[in-house]
Amino acid sequence: MAELLRSKKPEPVAGQAISTKALDNAIYAIIAIIFFLCPVFFTGLASQGAGFEKMALFYFLVLLGSVVWVTKGVFKGELDIKRTPFDIPILAVLVVFTVSTFLSISQKDSLIGAFGSPTKGLVSILVFALFFYLVTNNIDAKRIKLYFFSFLSSMFLLVFYSFLQYQGLIKIPFEFITNRAYNPIGSLSGLTMVLAIVAPLFTVAVAQFGQIFPKMSEGLVITVKSLLGFALFLCMVVLIMLNVFTFWLAMILSSVIVLIFFMAKIIPINTGNLLFPLAMFFAAIIFFVIGNFNLLELQLPTEISLSRGASWDIAKSSLKENPLLGSGPSTFYYDFSKFKSINFNSSPLWNVRFDSASGSIFELLSTVGVLGTLAVVVLVLIVFSLIFLTLIKTKNKELNPIMLGFFASFITVLLLSLLFAQNNTIILINIFVIVLTVGTALVIYPEKFQTINLSFRSAPKYALALAAISLTVFAGVVVLFTIGLKAYLADVQARKAILTDDVDARIAALNKSISLAPYQDKYFLTLANSYIAKANKAVVDKNATEDVSTSLSLSIENGKKAIELAPNSAANNESLALIYENASFYTRGALELAEELYKKNI
Repeated sequence: MAELLRSKKPEPVAGQAISTKALDNAIYAIIAIIFFLCPVFFTGLASQGAGFEKMALFYFLVLLGSVVWVTKGVFKGELDIKRTPFDIPILAVLVVFTVSTFLSISQKDSLIGAFGSPTKGLVSILVFALFFYLVTNNIDAKRIKLYFFSFLSSMFLLVFYSFLQYQGLIKIPFEFITNRAYNPIGSLSGLTMVLAIVAPLFTVAVAQFGQIFPKMSEGLVITVKSLLGFALFLCMVVLIMLNVFTFWLAMILSSVIVLIFFMAKIIPINTGNLLFPLAMFFAAIIFFVIGNFNLLELQLPTEISLSRGASWDIAKSSLKENPLLGSGPSTFYYDFSKFKSINFNSSPLWNVRFDSASGSIFELLSTVGVLGTLAVVVLVLIVFSLIFLTLIKTKNKELNPIMLGFFASFITVLLLSLLFAQNNTIILINIFVIVLTVGTALVIYPEKFQTINLSFRSAPKYALALAAISLTVFAGVVVLFTIGLKAYLADVQARKAILTDDVDARIAALNKSISLAPYQDKYFLTLANSYIAKANKAVVDKNATEDVSTSLSLSIENGKKAIELAPNSAANNESLALIYENASFYTRGALELAEELYKKNI
């Protein structure tokens, strides 16, 4: 009896229970905000674009949620972590990406992501994994609906804004929105991909809203279904308006998946509600047959990407040099410059440098090799298996429709990522869909998954361990948050430098950027070019020779620093060569140095 009393967990006091409940609500709110705010967030203040801003916000919120999660463990004296079939595959991915980063041709770019591509670095992979565990350990049947409709609300704002933007019915008074082609996703093709991904979610939500919320009043159900139907209609309208950028096969495939499960009665549906997925299916078929041409004269810009054939050729050549671990995460720019076909130089795009392949497999093979690609493929296959088995085995009338929508969206994500280049925002939304899909499957799967209970109340040494872990996490979050904030402020200063015509003001802003983020080679290159402009201005204004000489020296010095930070970047070497060419008008020997750099690039 004494042993039983000693082993029994102490009952939480009232104050502790209240604190734990408040922390739980804070975690749920943070996760819901992530799904709602991150996809549509932008300010236009950063030089790397909206994708960089979204990732900065995402990092902050995930770290904040993790701190609250650990704090809850401190209050409870224990931390419960679900064991899932994904633990070992995720660990394998992290290990391979870490080793590939260590052996990368640019450790800096592989760690934090190349300039403008933060989602492809090791840091982002770690944060994505942390986000996965944050969501899957703080989700239940009630929270599935909360997160699902938080994400759908965000997509509704995106669709509504895009419709008004392309109809010319709204004009955002921001200086960075200069044309009707702008959208928060970053590109027109990216916008159509995102809409194709979320279309089955809207379809299932509007068709099965009454089943998802069976206790809701009939009047409220009709109101919400009307809003969802309106969102679905606008989604199709925007896809039709951007017909030349829309990949209708993805829409057809997702519609077929939804219809198969409904018509086979795996997920029961009323005959009237079946009209929504049928309408989506027939509309996608019609516009696929019509073909890609502008239905409306929107005067939208042309978008270019690397062909899949060229992407495959680069991947094959890259594998010959780095078969197991590739050139390093986020270094496709290196593989492109080194392994592109000589015939590419005869094409109209001969002077364009691509930093993304048209297909995730091609980019993975090039950057993380066979081992990295295999680890990711195994993880994806396990995700697919769990989702499919969940749909087949589970009979949850409220959550099965949501699971079906996620399954169709997941398949769309896979198809589009295999065929097209993915920018930061698309990758982030892909992660949201995958994490939500897996989180839902883990909750409603018939068999319960085990939980690791890290209890720190049984002995003082475990309490000390929890305190050490908590302090380490808190210190790490503070450090990461500080570094991230400095990186964002640095990019804001770089944006100011781009917008100003005053050379001295540009130089001052770039120096601030470099003081905040001295690891970004692009800031040094921009500063070097600014000093060249200052030297040219001094010559035109017939200022002292010392001013010209000083500006040239500072230009070359900053150009060399950029090369030191990214020595294997063809763009950096070419930029420094151009700086030497400009300096050759004033300095002997500069032209020879430029020639050496051009030979290195060749």
